[in-house]
Order: sequence, then C-alpha cells, then structure tokens
Amino acid sequence: MSWYGQDINNLFTSNREVRQVTINLIVTNMKTEEDRQKVGNALQNLNGIINLTILPRNRRLVITYNLDQINLENICHHISQLGYNYVKKA
Repeated sequence: MSWYGQDINNLFTSNREVRQVTINLIVTNMKTEEDRQKVGNALQNLNGIINLTILPRNRRLVITYNLDQINLENICHHISQLGYNYVKKA
C-alpha cells in the first residue's frame, strides 16, 4: 500500500467517534434478585451495551450503549421478551 493509501485509511479509522447514549429505564416488575440477574445478564450480552447499572431499590436500569451498534427500541424489545415491563425515564 502506498503512503497515500495509508493516510486515507488512517483518516477514516482514526476519526471515528463512538456515539454513546445513557438512558434510565424503570422496570416495574423487576422485584427479586433473580429478576435483576435475568435482566442484567441478558442486557450485558447484547452487542453495543457499554455499561449497565441496576439500582434495585428504584427498580431502575441505567444503560449506556453505543448508538452505532444498538438502539433503545432493540434494548426495550429484549426487556419485553424476558417478560418485564418498562417505563422510559429520561
């Protein structure tokens, strides 16, 4: 590869930003430790989830995700597929 080709390749790979979003969701029927583990394990295994914090007292999930890999609709779909109800809380 020529020096020009390397410079072009570096231009496209080094300037790529990770677009991440943090959301808060309340999972109304996440009541037990088993529920928290079930939801936590399922979400942690999704591509694009950067960080997941479960606040059991408030039944709240704080989720940071890569917007280029996953979106809110997909995350909420997975929660629903597990049998849980959620309320989006910005």
